[in-house]
Amino acid sequence: MNAAENEVVITGVGPVTSIGVGRDALWASLSTGKSNVQSRTLAVDLARTADLPVASMPEGSAIAGLGPHMSFLAAQDCGGYRDAGYALLAMELALADAGLELDPSRNTVGAIQAFEAPGVERAVGSLFGLFSMPMPTDGPPPVYDLLSPYFYAMQGFMYVHLLGKAFGLRGFSTSVHNACSSGAFALEVAAQQIRSGKADVMLVVGGESFDTGVRLEWFQRLELYAKDERMRPFDAVSSGFFVGEGAGAIVLESAAHARKRNAQDYATYVGGSFAQQSWKQVIPDVRSSRLSDVITRALTDAEMSPGDLDLIVPHGAGTQLSDGYEAACLAKAFQGQRHHALATAFKPHVGHMLAASGIIDTICTLLAMKHQTVPATLHTSPDTVQLPVPLATSATQCSIGTVLKLSTGFTGHDAALILRAGPS
Repeated sequence: MNAAENEVVITGVGPVTSIGVGRDALWASLSTGKSNVQSRTLAVDLARTADLPVASMPEGSAIAGLGPHMSFLAAQDCGGYRDAGYALLAMELALADAGLELDPSRNTVGAIQAFEAPGVERAVGSLFGLFSMPMPTDGPPPVYDLLSPYFYAMQGFMYVHLLGKAFGLRGFSTSVHNACSSGAFALEVAAQQIRSGKADVMLVVGGESFDTGVRLEWFQRLELYAKDERMRPFDAVSSGFFVGEGAGAIVLESAAHARKRNAQDYATYVGGSFAQQSWKQVIPDVRSSRLSDVITRALTDAEMSPGDLDLIVPHGAGTQLSDGYEAACLAKAFQGQRHHALATAFKPHVGHMLAASGIIDTICTLLAMKHQTVPATLHTSPDTVQLPVPLATSATQCSIGTVLKLSTGFTGHDAALILRAGPS
């Protein structure tokens, strides 16, 4: 297989977000600077709630196409697992966008999945419900019988099974668990399957939902959660992030397979570089700036320099430490080299989807490439930007041919992806 035939292209996207379901609805919101974050009252303990900003999905009945997927999950004894339902809808949208119809009895298509805590929200909510029930007087409550189904569904392989069964996937499928960089790692795993010749088509998918505030309370105690409904990436006064509900799915294909069926592609997945810091759990190793090495390796492997980049999409979590780490690493990797790239961050629009964030950020990036427009980074003041690359604080039309997408995660998982527009 020659180099051109070994290329991996992206032919379909399926966004399910609080500001739009489907690529056209999402782009309409991104291009006009829309967000849909509101305060929600969520249980964080048996008798305690917290009011927290969340980019929430609307009620299920208001989401076109979600009903059949939730019914499928209910038939699998997983009723109410909204993150999985959103992911199933995202997969349906991505396959339709790519113009792919799968033969459920025979295919080599697989899915690489990125979920931070599969099944945890349902399990915790059920636990809270158990303790609010009247306790039996003739013995202990039947905890195992009441909770064991929820604990079983917390195992990652269950989501691999559910999403594969729904679409009849027969190929290599697995989950990745690299914190908030999971989506970026998932893209690379899928691309490797295609480059190896073991698959022509792969899906990458992840989702998120919040029925309780237990995970968000943890972020609050670490002083990482936003204090209001405004996330301000790379701003001197940023206070943290808010989470977002929804899902994203991406279809990757070999260039040869896409060409054979005359499929249109969004971009070529050129490749990426990945590393683990092996340092602290929630603090990046700011002393070593290891992300800078990841960026440099990604550019070197792609035979590119900073001057070849048109757009940079950082992780942009809106916390002083994480944003400062990204800014310092970009500065070190570029080392004063001339560049014309703009930067933008998408989390203020859709919220931080944790493990799935790299997938939904990449979908937003692909739409920006398709429309040759860089959406604004919401809420960050142009006068207080702390980034060595100009940050788009208003929508900007420009040529976007090559993109650097960064992801960073707890426990030090760093990723740098490169996407290139144009024919494969």
